[in-house]
Amino acid sequence: MKKLVLLPGVLTLAACTPTTVHPVKEVPMVQAVAETAKVGKPADSDDPAIWVDSTDATRSFVIATRKEGGLTSFDLAGKTIQDYNPGKIRYNNVDLVRGFKLGGKLVDLAVASERLSDRVAAFVIDPQTRQLREVTSPNSPMIFTPAGEQSDGKRKSYGLTAYRTASGQDRVLVTQNGFPTIAEVELFDDGQGVSVRPINRYVFPAAQAGLTVDDPQFEGMVVDAATGYAFLGQEQVGVWRLKLGTQQVNLLDRVAPAGERLSADVEGLTIVRGQGNAGYLLVSSQGSNRYSVYDRLGEKYFGSFQISLGNDLVTDSDGADVVTSNLGGRFSQGLLVVQDGDAGGQEDVTNFKLVSWGDVKQALKLPALR
Repeated sequence: MKKLVLLPGVLTLAACTPTTVHPVKEVPMVQAVAETAKVGKPADSDDPAIWVDSTDATRSFVIATRKEGGLTSFDLAGKTIQDYNPGKIRYNNVDLVRGFKLGGKLVDLAVASERLSDRVAAFVIDPQTRQLREVTSPNSPMIFTPAGEQSDGKRKSYGLTAYRTASGQDRVLVTQNGFPTIAEVELFDDGQGVSVRPINRYVFPAAQAGLTVDDPQFEGMVVDAATGYAFLGQEQVGVWRLKLGTQQVNLLDRVAPAGERLSADVEGLTIVRGQGNAGYLLVSSQGSNRYSVYDRLGEKYFGSFQISLGNDLVTDSDGADVVTSNLGGRFSQGLLVVQDGDAGGQEDVTNFKLVSWGDVKQALKLPALR
């Protein structure tokens, strides 16, 4: 495993003010199309991942974490397909891996950060039944806890995102709760299920540009495999762009008061991909109940929007995911799924909202992508 310590002298801070591109003067409100069932503690909705059915896009569905409530999945109307909770778990973030070779067959996986055991949990997606089956190897190592020790609940896995390298390796980035550390691991079949092996570890300083934060952790992340960049949300600092495998890192935008577009915490990050470098980076600005939209490299700012379902404003939003595939009906131009931290305006009640990506494009007058 290669340890990459990102020293203050290495951090590039000059590019922390993205160019503003024709933003709307007011923050538009985009109406959600549907929502999922509301849940209360100990279940806590957090992070979604959209699985697109390649044979019938209308059967696409969403897999999402509910922390101690396990995993849930729901269709495009927000109706529950499956709830999975083996007990004594805390699934935080989830992402998808398409075409993973397991037991000699190509399967689609959902992978989740499991905080209590400090591991990456893996689940096979059955495309016919749309059910999940856990396939985590019993030998899969802990991410941040040293070998031979028990997870103490402090050095635990937190945020997660997955990507495929140009050489075909399936890798996962995992953040550490309470620390500015990100592990990069490779998924592989060890004969007993899906396991991981360490590749890189990125260590950020606890203070940047003179700013020291009480809680320097990262959570929301997304990798643009085509460019080799990872976009990392440091909750109380801002959005970073890291060239994977290197010490090349830029702080793209900062939270208020140092920045104007984001309010702590920085949460869910997701990418809309077009041809070449065209596309958009979406960032959940939890403190302002908004979603900020940048170009795919995070260097230009197109504006921000809010989401509501009727009078139910989406607030304290955590994870988000977006696809631009034609899923039919109201989602013919794509689907955005976001977490609502106070569903129905109720504290400690959460769910997910389903939004037409076409409605977001129209609200912000975003240039069309090829």
